[in-house]
Amino acid sequence: MGMMLAICALIAFLISCGVSALVWKAGVLDMPDHRSLHETPTPRGGGIGILAAAGAAFLWLALVPVPGGSALAILALTALMGALGTADDLFGLSSRTKFALMAASVLILAWFIGVPGYLAVTETVYLALPVWGAVAGAGLFIFVTVNAVNFMDGSDGMLVAGLLPGGVGLVLAGLATGHLDTSFAGAALAGGLAGFLILNRPPAKVFAGDGGSLTAGALYAGGALAMAGYGFSGALWLAPLFILPFLADVLLTMARRAAGGRLDMQAHREHLYQRLIAVGWSHGRVAVLYAGVSALCVLAGLLALQGPQGAPFIVFGVMTAGLSALYLVGGRYAARLAGSAQ
Repeated sequence: MGMMLAICALIAFLISCGVSALVWKAGVLDMPDHRSLHETPTPRGGGIGILAAAGAAFLWLALVPVPGGSALAILALTALMGALGTADDLFGLSSRTKFALMAASVLILAWFIGVPGYLAVTETVYLALPVWGAVAGAGLFIFVTVNAVNFMDGSDGMLVAGLLPGGVGLVLAGLATGHLDTSFAGAALAGGLAGFLILNRPPAKVFAGDGGSLTAGALYAGGALAMAGYGFSGALWLAPLFILPFLADVLLTMARRAAGGRLDMQAHREHLYQRLIAVGWSHGRVAVLYAGVSALCVLAGLLALQGPQGAPFIVFGVMTAGLSALYLVGGRYAARLAGSAQ
């Protein structure tokens, strides 16, 4: 199985790298605006490479005798979100239209991927979910994850920093829990992002665009849901834990904006990573920070999965509290530097 996963990741890497290079040569430019953290026009559309990598990797999965029933639904979710993001890149869909199409799609596809019937801490401490609640919760997880990844893909290398560790985590957690669809989704994600990083590392030569961020977010969310939708293994808590730095930044920034009366659907530059870059941190330094924290979350989750019952839930709670504190400290640090620069 390890060899098949390695081949899957290698296929995704090569396809992503090749297609991203073609996009770079095509030169469809992303022009800087008030929200951008880059100052010069840069080719976008590298997400087509990530989407092509996912398709090629799942084609390999179809050719090998691997048990699992969620692969087609995960691929459908990934392709649909990638197409929606690419349409937004090309035609500039309104936020309301994009969110409405996304919400309807994720509710339908969540059912086919697999929804958790229980909100479990251990095998004896759990809350049984009605079907409608399980579907709504699974759809909400996909919706929030895909949009969080999209919001966080705003600086060089950030998409890879936050999701490549999560892809590796899905590979290992899928193997540990017996969900091979999850492992193959993780391998496709990690390989595709590694290939994209060659041209997206700071200073980036190509951007993913919405097509790339929605593709990567959907591939992660689908793979994580395939694992979280079954059993009492604690895998339910690994799904958000592996990308907790992204989720924490997005949700806490939304709370901060809501408290200031600024919660709306308009683009902004108030995420912690954007504020750090605004006060002088390099794109590379910020990406390394988020990659390191993401890797720590993945490692903590994998270790908890091997521990006693309830460990994944406890680790998720501890890491949530820790990242919340880190967000507050980082925000105060950025505000202090911004104030001293004025």
